Amino acid sequence: MPKQFLISIVDDDDFVREAIARQLKAYGYLTQTFESAASLLGSDARAQTDCLVVDMQMPGMTGLELYARLAAAGDPIPTILITAHPDENLRARALRAGVLCYLAKPCSGEELLECVRSALER
Repeated sequence: MPKQFLISIVDDDDFVREAIARQLKAYGYLTQTFESAASLLGSDARAQTDCLVVDMQMPGMTGLELYARLAAAGDPIPTILITAHPDENLRARALRAGVLCYLAKPCSGEELLECVRSALER
C-alpha cells in the first residue's frame, strides 16, 4: 500500500484552514490543522508531517519564523507559505531560507497542489 502523506495546515483563520484541508483531502492527502505555530510545535503530528502549509502572518509566530525554528532544530519540513499580504522582499527572503513556495491568498487549487507535489517529491 502506498504511503499516505500528511499535510499539516497552520493558519489562524478557521475558514482558510478548513478550506485548504478540504481541498487537499479531495486530492487524497491526509490533513491535520492547527490554529497556531505553537499548537503544531506541541503536537505529535509534527514528527509525522510530510509537508506544511503555513500562513505567513499569525499571532505569536509567523510562518517564516516557524520554518526557521524547525530548520534550526534539524527538522526542515518542506514548507509552503501563504499570505494575504504578498511582499516581494519577504518572498525572496523566505525562498532563500529554504521555503518551497510563497503563495498569495487566495491561491488557486492548482497552484497549491503543484507546490504540495513538489514538496513531497523531495
